Parts: sequence; structure tokens; C-alpha cells
Amino acid sequence: MTSVTDPSAFKQGSLGIQVVLFIVTLGLYGLYWYYNVNSQLAAGTDAQFSAGTRTILSIIPVLGLYWVWQTCNDAEAVTDQSGGLLFVLFIVFSPISWYLIQSGINQTASSA
Repeated sequence: MTSVTDPSAFKQGSLGIQVVLFIVTLGLYGLYWYYNVNSQLAAGTDAQFSAGTRTILSIIPVLGLYWVWQTCNDAEAVTDQSGGLLFVLFIVFSPISWYLIQSGINQTASSA
């Protein structure tokens, strides 16, 4: 399990603005958000990975599920949820997973 090593690496994000941007960009903002989350997790936790590589690999059908699983497991460090639950939520109804991960990042950023 990863742990937060640098809370200042996390930046607060407005969930409302993110929803609007997701709708206006027809979903492309979701890919940017995913990259941004991976960048913050790579910089602010003890997990060692490339945010760009993980983001690109996550859009490959079927194989991408592994990389989403990895992101959800790394997000355990900023949320009170297990990586398995975040992954299932990401697959079944991703806005809930997005909300939990972004809320955890916002909470971690505000404590820095």
C-alpha cells in the first residue's frame, strides 16, 4: 500500500468545474483529469511510476483495466476507501470513484 510522502504535491480541484469541463469537452477532460491524478500520486506518494505512461496504457482496451487498478490502489493513500472498491466503482459508475478520489486529493491538499 502506498502512503502520502509529500502532501504539498496535491492540488485542490473543484468538482463542479470538473463536471462542466467533462461535459463541454465531450469527455476529453476525463483523460486530462486521470493524467493529473496520476501525476499528483506519483509526486506525492511513495509509488514509483510515470504518469504519462500509465495514462496512455490505461486507454488500451482490456489491458487498460490493469493500469486503472494500479491507479485505484495508489489512490488508497489519499482516500479512506480500498483500491478494490475504487476500482469496482470506476468500472460500474466512474463518477463516484472520481468524486472519492478528488475529494481525497482535496482533503490531502488542504492539510498541507
